[in-house]
Amino acid sequence: MVDYKRILRLRAEGVSQRGIADVMGCSRNTVSAVFTAADAAGVGFEQVADLGADEVRHLLLPEPVKADSGRVAPDFEHVHRELARPSVTLLLLWNEYVAACRASGGVPYRYSFFNEQYRRWVASTGASMHIQREPGESIEVDWAGDPMGFADPVTGDPVDAWLFVAALSFSAYAYVEAFTDMTLGSWIEAHIHAFETFEGTARLLVPDNLRTGVSRSDRYEPALNPAYARLAEHYGTAIVPARVRKPRDKPVVEGSVRFVANQVAAVLRNRRFVGLAELNEAIFDQVAEINARPFQKREDSRWIVFQRAEKPLLTPLPPMRFELADLRKAKVAPNYHISLDRKDASGNKS
Repeated sequence: MVDYKRILRLRAEGVSQRGIADVMGCSRNTVSAVFTAADAAGVGFEQVADLGADEVRHLLLPEPVKADSGRVAPDFEHVHRELARPSVTLLLLWNEYVAACRASGGVPYRYSFFNEQYRRWVASTGASMHIQREPGESIEVDWAGDPMGFADPVTGDPVDAWLFVAALSFSAYAYVEAFTDMTLGSWIEAHIHAFETFEGTARLLVPDNLRTGVSRSDRYEPALNPAYARLAEHYGTAIVPARVRKPRDKPVVEGSVRFVANQVAAVLRNRRFVGLAELNEAIFDQVAEINARPFQKREDSRWIVFQRAEKPLLTPLPPMRFELADLRKAKVAPNYHISLDRKDASGNKS
């Protein structure tokens, strides 16, 4: 839900529409609509500073449906929350709305009008349309943006470490680990560790279109890195890269990346770590707390939903762990030798 009050506060501080959209994680059209509504109502941040966020939104946003001729206006905030629950559809919620209207003696709206008004409400409030996720369907993976750091145990020099994040789409149960680079070897190793932590794999693997795993981005037929493709085949999953500049294709991990950057890194910001193992131990502890923390808009926690609904549906791990092979094409020389790491079969440099 877009916070209209915060948008007005940022506007009063002189932040541009583009800057507000980046901070709020919404479109510039949404920010522009709030500006227009505030100008039409003659309202600035000073006038709403003492109001709650919901009060400001209701002040600027007129109700999309008016109760006329005895018809009952639907509660679209309730509808939007319910759509986030498994197997809940607009048709089901409309049937419940009709039953409640008839029980109270009111007149309900037709399903087509109910559906149209809900979509208008979503567009006007900036709320994201719910994407139905099934338990065990997909794991979303990505690198976090900002590196953390630790001291080299031998030299004491500072070393950067990047966070790999894997999150199950249904439960949002997350795995996070720090690596000293974002090479293919670290990418593959991170996946293996995540699968072993989940004790299984999902049917789909949804990475970003990063060069580590996706050699060529394409809307319909992206070219996968051969080693990454072999990893997916070994663990019985299919790689479906997210579309370029379409973060809603993988909303769970996009949120997890921000959450890790804001929560884990913030909690550990004043601690000094010696070695990568010590850093990862602290990260694992923080992520365990995050997974056990109750949801704000759903029942239970990531850990509970994962254990109850998602873990039993994951594909079991194969008996052997995947090993990354270094495959290269070699040209046979006239002496029937080939070179490996610039050395021929006799050990001489070529």
